[in-house]
Amino acid sequence: MKTTLMVNDIVIPLSDFTQSFLGNVLRGMALSLGSSSNDVGFVIDVNELSLYSDDRNIEIKDETIQIMIISTVRGMLSSIKGVVWVGKVTLKTRE
Repeated sequence: MKTTLMVNDIVIPLSDFTQSFLGNVLRGMALSLGSSSNDVGFVIDVNELSLYSDDRNIEIKDETIQIMIISTVRGMLSSIKGVVWVGKVTLKTRE
């Protein structure tokens, strides 16, 4: 599994464990929204949350779900050295 993290367009290096952990959580969120793809990504910007799977956008209309996803990602990333949540976060995984 290859997982990449960019914060404010800066790539944050991830250990193998962190890649696997973040990637599995990311895929689990996408699966909960109806996508079983192994190629998933999230972009969280100041006023926007985008989830895509296999290069197609998955619309998330429910505000509760948006808040749950954003808070989960924030919590996971809060322990990673060098990550300061200021603006845009891009998280992608591919198996």
